[in-house]
Amino acid sequence: MSAPVAIQIQVPRPQTHLIEVEMRVMALSEEQELVLQMPVWSPGSYLVREYSRHVQRFAAFDQDGERLAFEKIDKASWKIDASRAEQVRVTYEVYAHDLTVRTNHVDTSHAFFNCVATCMYPQGRLQDPVELHVVAPEGWQIFCGLPLAEGSTSCFEAADFDELFDTPVEIGPHPFFDFEIDGVPHRFMTWGESNADFDALKEHVPRLVKVNTDMFGEVPYERYVFINHLVDGNFGGLEHRHSSVNMFDARGFDRVSQDEKGDVGKKYGNFLRLLCHEHFHAYHVKRLRPQALGPFDYQNENYTHDLWAVEGVTSYYDTYNLMRAGLLSPAGYVELLEKRVLELSQYPGRLLHSLEMASFDAWIKFYRPDENTRNSTVSYYLKGELVSWVLDLWIRLKSDGERTLADVLRKLYREHYQARDEGYPRGAFEAAVGEISGADPTEFFDRYIRGTDEIAWEEFLAPVGLRISAVYEERGGASIKAVTRAEDDRRVVREVLGGGPGEVAGLCAGDVLVAIDRWEVAERDPDELLIDYNEGDVVEVHVLRRGRLHTLTMTLAKPGPKSYKLEVRADASERARNLLKGWLGVETW
Repeated sequence: MSAPVAIQIQVPRPQTHLIEVEMRVMALSEEQELVLQMPVWSPGSYLVREYSRHVQRFAAFDQDGERLAFEKIDKASWKIDASRAEQVRVTYEVYAHDLTVRTNHVDTSHAFFNCVATCMYPQGRLQDPVELHVVAPEGWQIFCGLPLAEGSTSCFEAADFDELFDTPVEIGPHPFFDFEIDGVPHRFMTWGESNADFDALKEHVPRLVKVNTDMFGEVPYERYVFINHLVDGNFGGLEHRHSSVNMFDARGFDRVSQDEKGDVGKKYGNFLRLLCHEHFHAYHVKRLRPQALGPFDYQNENYTHDLWAVEGVTSYYDTYNLMRAGLLSPAGYVELLEKRVLELSQYPGRLLHSLEMASFDAWIKFYRPDENTRNSTVSYYLKGELVSWVLDLWIRLKSDGERTLADVLRKLYREHYQARDEGYPRGAFEAAVGEISGADPTEFFDRYIRGTDEIAWEEFLAPVGLRISAVYEERGGASIKAVTRAEDDRRVVREVLGGGPGEVAGLCAGDVLVAIDRWEVAERDPDELLIDYNEGDVVEVHVLRRGRLHTLTMTLAKPGPKSYKLEVRADASERARNLLKGWLGVETW
């Protein structure tokens, strides 16, 4: 063993969902006590997840195989008496049957584990190099982004525990294909039966990667692995320095060919955006990052006010770069922006919780949604994407089309990652916007990042020759302002929107809608029942709550818009049309 820490992982009995871990620690400290700790969260997923709850059969030995005494001293720490040991060997099992991008899953078809949810580290020694030995069942292949040790096919080398914990590993007899971008190898594999079209993916995935790499001007890793889990009904992704884990609906590859406009199918387009998003993170958050996001404290929450930039800017570019890769038409891109604007309008919390505070509170809000989430906070992905869009337009306007938001990212990437490989401090993103645009961005950040102002669409869109307008149902109608769901032939209230008729009348999440104005609701959407009613009409609403019938009196509200329409202004100036073409690539669609 050349590294001071070596970890071996194997799954000899995958039907038990157990991962067997053996860890060897050299270079013991003079204190003769070794404390091993299990991380409690995964970088990129901001929630304490208590990975140690899956640990069992923990044991410790010296170099001669003699048992060493140990004591568990907190929820994720084991203290070992190493007074007579030159080397400590620890063994334990991890139960792995939680199929998400941030946890572990083992069965007879594959083994997937995140090192951060599987491996321990010696307290105070996160900087130690680590060897990771993966023992695969016969006929199974290892997919891992870490560099291999010289001459090995199963021993991987991590420069330190931060790099190890940023590593997912997939093992199984899976299909894959390889490609190169600027001479750097990439591997794309899938697990799960699906209708994925590998021929299309072989063409499209390299195009996405190339757009991202061209934007930053380099390929910053030695190899990259796309680990893709194709499972019915699932969706999600998690970024890493050398890889990404992407989870998508196994039957979600609806149309891989491009139509006459240049668009692929909507579901397949969602998958491509997911891939683009997580790969973009290889630059933006895994390398260019706020100070709080690396190196990490794995035992506590790591707070930052900049998740809106990390995720919102990345969400903006995952779709924008799909268009630049020629896999989404300008018209298709505009349609997606229209849908995002509609979605944001349905979150009253956008007027209560700023992007900075939504970023800071991710640990207690975004990853812990409940019936009041829509009223109390806003997604830093969603609003962050739209604010990034208008910030890009603002920079283009202030610089007369010479600079863009991408220039801000490149500047920060050069100065904080390439020059020093350190996170940027709070306020650095705003300062970079000012330097790139040549204008003072304080008001913009006060209103839309630190504040909760409605986005002034006209202010940003008119100078580039655009307007956006809300579209309502022609028949009008009315609304109780609640999010409901059909369940077992009933309509159940899931969320009550703040300030709406439902909240004023005392409607509660969990109520079963029985009748509105004596009309049976059954499974129907209540707003559909109210299509012939008008704003201001007063109706009685009957609900079941905890087994008892209640009658509520509601004064109906105007329904929200059914969509938004983004279009070119007929009076757009030549300068505005040039700015529009610089951003969208066309003057109309």
